[in-house]
Amino acid sequence: MNKNSAGFTNIKTIVSVAFVAVCVAVFDVAFSALKEPPLTFPIDGRASGTFPSEWIHGSKSAMDNTDPAVQVHAYNDHTFILRENKAINYEGVFMYLFFGNGVAMLIDQGSTSSPALFPLREVVDKIIREWEEQHQQSDIELIVANSHLHGDHYAAWNQFVDRPNTIMVGLTHEEMMAFWGIDNYPQEIVTYDLGGRELVVTGTPGHQGSELAIYDGWTDLLYTGDMFYRGRLYLEDWDAWVASIRKLRRIADRNPVVHLVNNHIEMTAEPGIDYPIGTTWQPNEPPMQMTLEMLDQAVEATYEVNSPGIYIYDDFLIYNQIPWYTTTDL
Repeated sequence: MNKNSAGFTNIKTIVSVAFVAVCVAVFDVAFSALKEPPLTFPIDGRASGTFPSEWIHGSKSAMDNTDPAVQVHAYNDHTFILRENKAINYEGVFMYLFFGNGVAMLIDQGSTSSPALFPLREVVDKIIREWEEQHQQSDIELIVANSHLHGDHYAAWNQFVDRPNTIMVGLTHEEMMAFWGIDNYPQEIVTYDLGGRELVVTGTPGHQGSELAIYDGWTDLLYTGDMFYRGRLYLEDWDAWVASIRKLRRIADRNPVVHLVNNHIEMTAEPGIDYPIGTTWQPNEPPMQMTLEMLDQAVEATYEVNSPGIYIYDDFLIYNQIPWYTTTDL
């Protein structure tokens, strides 16, 4: 081969490589243009959301109930509230699924372990698949976390243990606090980054010694778990609950709060009247979400209650150091 032929071959090679490089660059630009930009969760506004007009609430005959095992409600595009069917378990617990960029967090896993009766993982996986498709994300990580360590909130935890791309926050106090980065429980208030979505997390014991409250600055929702909801507030440690309730008020003083959300409904729509424990049909429920005025009433109660007993308020009942199986109808 002469020098001219070799030179021509080298030029062809260089041109070919350059052409491939240009094609790759063009493809990358075109592909990037098709991708959704990163989701943003600004805290200087409020992401609106809605609650259902009513939640599924069991039926007269639990055996004849035809409602889904898990009710799924999209509060907004990136915030889902789930409720366990009361015909499956009278607790009728609420669970929460928050999304950020590349990650989702499931808070609590209900009162029933059996996937045949309560297919929580199947439901959560479906929500995630549909969310990924809608927002052009894939292979997002799921974090399985808990508000506190009572069995009616982690029964279906076992359904997720072999799930790929999943972080299982352990079911001990030490594992829970290590995950959130809380070194000084319950006083410390920490910020957790859920894929660009800022959550403020702090300890709120009183009902249970590992309980957490979570403030979502994007939606202005304050999650209070089992320590404050429309129902019987079973308190094992009155002094701890007093400190927790007053802390929630301080958080609400420093941050805009549109609703307080939580884990149960046990009250009827009639002020001061609850459903008996074990009820599997609650046709006259009030909304699950609560107001700052109700929180203020709880704060006032911390100055009024001074001994163990049952104390009745319009939107909740305080069971101060009273066994959990005790109800006002006994």
